[in-house]
Amino acid sequence: MAKFSASSQKQRARLTNRMKKSLVVLFCLLFLLLSLSSAQERYNFLAVDGEILADSSGPFYFIAQGDNQNAFALASEFALGLGAELRFDAAKQLLVFRRGNTTVSLAATADIVTGLEKRPGVLNANGRNIDSPMAILINNTSYVPISPLVKAFGDESEWDAQNRVVMVYTNPQTYPTQISPPRIALHDDYTRVALDLPSGSNYDIAAAENSMVIGLPGMQASEFGYDQQDPNISGVSFEERGGQLTLVINTQHPLSADGQGYRLGFLAASPERPNDVLYIDFGPKLSGDSVRALDTPLPPQVAAVRLPAGLKPTVVIDAGHGGNDGGAQGFVGEDEVALAIALKIRDLLESQGMDVILTRDDDVFLTLAERARFATTERNVFVSIHANSAPDRKANGIETWVFGQSLNDSQIDIAITENGGGAIGEELTRQAQEVANSIAGDILREDQLRFSLNLAEHVQEQLVGATGARDRGVRQNVFYVIKNARIPAILVEVGFVSNPEEGEKLGTAAYQEKLATALANGISNFFDSGGALARR
Repeated sequence: MAKFSASSQKQRARLTNRMKKSLVVLFCLLFLLLSLSSAQERYNFLAVDGEILADSSGPFYFIAQGDNQNAFALASEFALGLGAELRFDAAKQLLVFRRGNTTVSLAATADIVTGLEKRPGVLNANGRNIDSPMAILINNTSYVPISPLVKAFGDESEWDAQNRVVMVYTNPQTYPTQISPPRIALHDDYTRVALDLPSGSNYDIAAAENSMVIGLPGMQASEFGYDQQDPNISGVSFEERGGQLTLVINTQHPLSADGQGYRLGFLAASPERPNDVLYIDFGPKLSGDSVRALDTPLPPQVAAVRLPAGLKPTVVIDAGHGGNDGGAQGFVGEDEVALAIALKIRDLLESQGMDVILTRDDDVFLTLAERARFATTERNVFVSIHANSAPDRKANGIETWVFGQSLNDSQIDIAITENGGGAIGEELTRQAQEVANSIAGDILREDQLRFSLNLAEHVQEQLVGATGARDRGVRQNVFYVIKNARIPAILVEVGFVSNPEEGEKLGTAAYQEKLATALANGISNFFDSGGALARR
């Protein structure tokens, strides 16, 4: 059995305690045995790192075939829980799992009785054979033996008899870290490439001729490419080399390992910036620290790491206010308008092949901090939907906001209102102002602002064009809900509920549909015209 570090064991204990609390509710609901009306029967529960997986994940047993010892899991969902990529080699009848530097192949069969027999040569992990049953294929769905697969990845599993849970703990030393795409910004005489890395990460840099390669051991990334017109860089992409993720940067000018053509920079993680930042400036006149020399120059084009099957852009839609916080009230309530539009956007974006996460899909209250936690780096964009109000009932129009220091002191009152109003709103606004003041010099936040402005411009253009509403422009303000976003994030005010004409329209399904369609089109246009750099 793999030996984990003391810190890992403490984490495991915390995860177990957290999971047991969640079981109080789940166990009451799911204690009864669930039969799938097929060869496999589901009993008990399955958890990975303290999180109960969906019922459809397993565990399953083939009791009708006389086996009640081997627990199986649905291959696709179990791979997701383990953080592994999965593909099926139909020609060889193999399921191939991959996580970090570990590749596991498992023979598959549709003959259940044969597949249940545990024998050598069935499962192979990086050339090492492990005795195991086979993967079982039923109606084009694969079920895999839990314990042997866990062992192959160097993880641990155990049976919690009290709560009837098969518990799996992944080994943090073998678990790859998903990193975000690099941030790229063109300046007057150089182009900056910034990479957000977990604190204390190892990396290796090598350069020669027109190429620089950054080796990133123990990490994984989704497909990424940079094909913008750039006087300094001809291409940036992820490539897999020797089982290791690398970032490859091709330049328009020569590079040398002694520092010619670039300069290196590094920012350590801090309370305000949870990750280390490695950045490289590229320009023909620059000179910086030496790096390792590449043995041979890279070709000008490199193959990118492919997206795992089914991976799509993920958009977070935040319907403002809700529950006991109705927001602005006029001819219609802000909370009602925001939720109605959010639900329509979800349907539109999902029909375009995107994944959509709603911060709320019902009339419930969420704190601004709870909403802000949705804007994490494994997602692509965050859009918060609101409606305006003003004492002057003639006020009307649509405006889109990004996070930044307001250029107009009068807008602070707007921020205080959207940040909760009263003393709470004032305090959250003060905190947001501190963050806004600290953005200067923070490469990640500067680049995020650039992407957010790009997203805001696309959305604003579509909204005004579709509705004919007054264009109040794209602006900056210290809205708390988007202050800590590490992805492009905007806040949209779709109109004034206090305006007799606009307020009446905001309450109609037809106008809400028009706004939702415009918002969805703006998000799509952002991805299609440069916003792809913000994808995972």
